[in-house]
Amino acid sequence: MGDSVAKAVFGLLFESSTECLFIVDRVTTQVVSVNVRLSELLAYDTHALIGTLLENLVYEPGRDITIPGHYEDVALRRSDDYPVFVELDCAHVVGDRELTAYVARDTSERRLLEREVVAKHSALYTAYADLERAYAQLEETKRLLEHRNREVAMLALRAGVGELVAGIAHHLNNPVGALSSTVRRMAVEIGFLPENHQVVMTRLLDRVRQISRRIESNVNAIVKASQSTVKSGGDQHELPHEVSNALASFVDRLDDISTKEPS
Repeated sequence: MGDSVAKAVFGLLFESSTECLFIVDRVTTQVVSVNVRLSELLAYDTHALIGTLLENLVYEPGRDITIPGHYEDVALRRSDDYPVFVELDCAHVVGDRELTAYVARDTSERRLLEREVVAKHSALYTAYADLERAYAQLEETKRLLEHRNREVAMLALRAGVGELVAGIAHHLNNPVGALSSTVRRMAVEIGFLPENHQVVMTRLLDRVRQISRRIESNVNAIVKASQSTVKSGGDQHELPHEVSNALASFVDRLDDISTKEPS
């Protein structure tokens, strides 16, 4: 009966079509005819599908596909009980019997490609999120490194200034020592001058002696201050007011010096 129905309804088209075709009796809901393409798709023998109830052929028994129209993602049951997804076109056949013709198009490959696209999109999204986190960490590391480089550079500059000041103070010690020695020699020599000359020279000598002691005190303070900056936790030595102001003005200018290497 199935072949006669197929020939009566579809003729040569039913037998030669590359589409999956089958016919269902609307009264009994049994499959009355199928073509070879559908039997191949579902891995059934052609005659084994004849008489199968429509609800057993469809993997979703609760889904109504008897109304003429187009249906997306219909799961047909394969012989190994594995779902095969198809697009289904349904049409009622005009004739003596109440028949419904179905045309099924396999969408399994499309669904597989869609799943692959979704999986790749998800992987890409995850990789992008990881890249953003890595970039943020890199920016933070870069910022910390630049800050650390500036600190190291400033420490090096300040240490260099300390060594420079210590070097200057060291070289000043020689003339200061010579000046102190000269003052002592002058005090001796003044004793051989006439008394009226001694008064004037003694006053001048006292002035020179005060200046010498002041210079010597400043040099010693600079030496001690430069040494205390090298020792961690050492005692701090206060510089003379005018020397401290001069050094502070110089050191403050270090903050304006670029610590970046020239490009």
